[in-house]
Amino acid sequence: MISVICPCYNSEKYIEQTIQCLLDQIQVNFKFEVIFIDDGSTDQTLNILKKSEHLFSEKKIIIKIKSQNNCGAGAARNIGIEYAQFNYIAFLDADDYWVANKLQTCHDLILKNPSYNIFSHNEIYKKLDGTDALLKNGLFEYDDISKSLYIKNTLSTSSVILHKDLLKTYGYFDVTLKSSQDYDLWLKLAPGLKPFHIDLTLGEYIEIEDSITSKYYFFRFLDQMRIAFRHRKYVNIFFLIKKLSKILFSKQWIFGIFNSRKHGF
Repeated sequence: MISVICPCYNSEKYIEQTIQCLLDQIQVNFKFEVIFIDDGSTDQTLNILKKSEHLFSEKKIIIKIKSQNNCGAGAARNIGIEYAQFNYIAFLDADDYWVANKLQTCHDLILKNPSYNIFSHNEIYKKLDGTDALLKNGLFEYDDISKSLYIKNTLSTSSVILHKDLLKTYGYFDVTLKSSQDYDLWLKLAPGLKPFHIDLTLGEYIEIEDSITSKYYFFRFLDQMRIAFRHRKYVNIFFLIKKLSKILFSKQWIFGIFNSRKHGF
């Protein structure tokens, strides 16, 4: 029924918690598989994954462990999609967390609502400063999903379960992007999305500190501009200009450049 795809890169600090939250899933009347893709880790991530295989086997959870040279999370997810045997795809980043009834709850709602093809739930956003916030994922301001997503991304990768046919029809993650690959995918899929919002908090999105270099923020800036132009057909010129201005004057971009100079990059 559900294939869980989990890309991993140098995740030894978090991967055991991720493994445990998958082993702890309440599984009543359906099977799911877990596909780990190690993206060329240089730490103990791959060894930890291999040592956990018997734990999944003991619980009769199908597990697949694949590895590749470091190509990024998007490329890793694309490999996972190709190996997925079930019709519904769930993504779980190696540093995020699901509650024990996440898959069972989603499974039951998918069966009860067959006319929808993407399901998303709320998450607790655990920030670096130690504070928490509630993310209400999968809510849209406009009936036009494409327009809503263009104006504001309200989908979170680890909270989404979608039908595999969407990916076959509209395409996978764009591996030429160095960041924001998930946002680009949602916009790519937008014309075909039939979203169902699960108003339950079934996971945690955990903020981790990215490499603070001018190069990282420069690539992120370029990727966001590229995505904005790529999907500009969804909105009129007013929203396009507003989007470009938001990217250009974003606090994250300005803060990144300031920190880069502060740290001597």
